[in-house]
Amino acid sequence: MSALRGWDGRRAVWVALGLVIALAIGFALYAYVGTLLFAIFLYYATRPFYRALDRRLEHPNVTATVTITAVVLPLVAVAGYAGVLALRELDQFLAASGLGTYRSLLQPYLSIVRERNVDRLRRLLAADGGRSIASILRRGIPSVLERLSTIAGLVFAILARFFLMLTFLFYLLRDDGTLRRWFTRSVDGDEEIVSFLEAVDDDLETVFVGNLAIVGVAAVVAAVAYLGLNLVASSGPVVGTPALLAVLIGVGTLIPAVGMKLVYVPYGLYLFGLAFSTPAPLWQPIAFFALSFTVVDTIPDFFARSLLSARSGVHMGLVLLGYFLGTLAFGWYGLFLGPIVVVAAVHFADRIFPDLASAVLAE
Repeated sequence: MSALRGWDGRRAVWVALGLVIALAIGFALYAYVGTLLFAIFLYYATRPFYRALDRRLEHPNVTATVTITAVVLPLVAVAGYAGVLALRELDQFLAASGLGTYRSLLQPYLSIVRERNVDRLRRLLAADGGRSIASILRRGIPSVLERLSTIAGLVFAILARFFLMLTFLFYLLRDDGTLRRWFTRSVDGDEEIVSFLEAVDDDLETVFVGNLAIVGVAAVVAAVAYLGLNLVASSGPVVGTPALLAVLIGVGTLIPAVGMKLVYVPYGLYLFGLAFSTPAPLWQPIAFFALSFTVVDTIPDFFARSLLSARSGVHMGLVLLGYFLGTLAFGWYGLFLGPIVVVAAVHFADRIFPDLASAVLAE
């Protein structure tokens, strides 16, 4: 670190320029910090698969693309399936909404058009003066355009963040070795700094790979359990969309404290509502809750988290606390930032703080 031993004017200018560049990059990334943290989570969660595949293919671009595809395609499939269900519900809502008023106003004109009676249509428009059509357009078009612009803006924002996340993930997977060598060279191979960062890096991989494994185990267990429940139900399926519910339960395991209960408890209450308002038997929601509590909510949490705790150098309770406090402090992206802070804090307290404290007390 000889470049920093002498603080002449030239070095001060370079440091000031570096701070300006860092502030500019930080300002640009601030609005997308959640996207970056999600990419970091996926990087650590998929890195073992990438490295195992790279040893066979020995082509970083292809390996990174295959790894991302293996992760993204299931997510897109689930999102598409959920979107189809949402569109079906939206269609049922629109069918039951008050759009019949507009249809009744337009019906005389539509019937004439279907009959291809142009003269009658011209007389009707002249007699009406276009008042009904103009009224419909004045009321309908601005509202439709406003909704379309809102939806288009939302879709564009989601797609922009999605492709930004893919870009972050691709280059993290492909160039992590280059970044690591650059940093090691920049700190002159300082053993203390390098060992600290390597320990943090290893434990972050363990934690995030374990989290992805818990999501997968919970989704598979839930899917098998609910499909089995549908098979034994003679009066019809208990769970209407077991695959989608299972995936949502798997994702729900990432949520601190409540976890997958945030998904299956409302669905169970919905089944109870159906049992009291329709001929659906009462045993269905009872069996659903019993299966969810005893199987779906126990196996992934007990076995997968125990395995994660045994492999990680960080206490599992601290990791869970990081999830909980991170979400409370930072919002949804605290799910990924919280564990990073906890892992870094644990290794700082173990490796760096004792030497700093001894140096301060020795003075």
